[in-house]
Amino acid sequence: MTVPLDQSDKKLLSSKMLGKYIDTCVRILIVIFVADFMQRLSYALAEYFLYGNHYLLEERLLTILRRAFTYNSKTICLTFGIMFLGFARFGRTGNLNQLLPSCSDFAYMPLYWIYIYAQMSQSSLSYAHWIRDAHGLDYAAGMASNYFHGYLKLSLPARNGEGLQQRMTDYEDSQNVKFGLRRLIILVPDEMFVKGLIDSPLFEKAKPLETHFINRAGVNRPFKHDVYRLNRKINNTSYYFAIEGATPMLSFFDAMHHQLSATWQMQEMKREIWLKFCKHLKGLLSTWPETRNEVELIFYSAHNSNGEHVDEAEVIINHVFKDKVIY
Repeated sequence: MTVPLDQSDKKLLSSKMLGKYIDTCVRILIVIFVADFMQRLSYALAEYFLYGNHYLLEERLLTILRRAFTYNSKTICLTFGIMFLGFARFGRTGNLNQLLPSCSDFAYMPLYWIYIYAQMSQSSLSYAHWIRDAHGLDYAAGMASNYFHGYLKLSLPARNGEGLQQRMTDYEDSQNVKFGLRRLIILVPDEMFVKGLIDSPLFEKAKPLETHFINRAGVNRPFKHDVYRLNRKINNTSYYFAIEGATPMLSFFDAMHHQLSATWQMQEMKREIWLKFCKHLKGLLSTWPETRNEVELIFYSAHNSNGEHVDEAEVIINHVFKDKVIY
């Protein structure tokens, strides 16, 4: 005959079950930490003996150890959490043996190594999450950084009176015209393709801004910005614009569609790369004082809801002249 448990007995049984569950979790996680440490050590040894030429000789060992045994903040928090649970359980029971793994527990370590080797937690989302992280090592951030440091940061700021603002002022004075926006407009469509010449009945190619030469790594590089005249009048005025497409995005578009460089990951992650490029470039331009008010980035969908290609001129007009009278 089974005697029913009263309320206090049920609470005691539940407490014991929870305690055993916590003890088991602590033991399992200790085994995982040890397995991870051994795997990191094996990686460090392989790195030292197989890829030693990737490091400077005097810094090789310390660099490899630092890379192998650097833990992220989530792992550190988890470690402290397990230590707290372990101390709490030890203070409650006074039995350390129930928290430490046995030899038979360590026999399951190969399961962790198999899990890591098979990359069972990896998916296409892993690529997306990595691109979104702010480490600056991904393709998108690299393109944005190169574009900023190798072109925009050089050609736009005023140096010896030859910055973008001065060239636009000289252009207005010499041509007797007016710019609709005293910034360089950079088009960044989501399909990443911009023609060398903006083909729109609303725009007419005009004389470009004065070419600006800057010595870069021993090469006297010319920096040139195209100008277009808007054929529609805004408040009875015909405006001019300095416009160009984001050349790194065009290069990426070419890389995606060329058999020598295209990969399925590039195709799969192309929108993630576009979004990260936009975000990173915008952040660089707004952070650096000399470029903060020199560029107008226009991010837009290259096709409308019907799948038709949008007119770049319409995009610019809608972006710049939201509340103006158009004739």
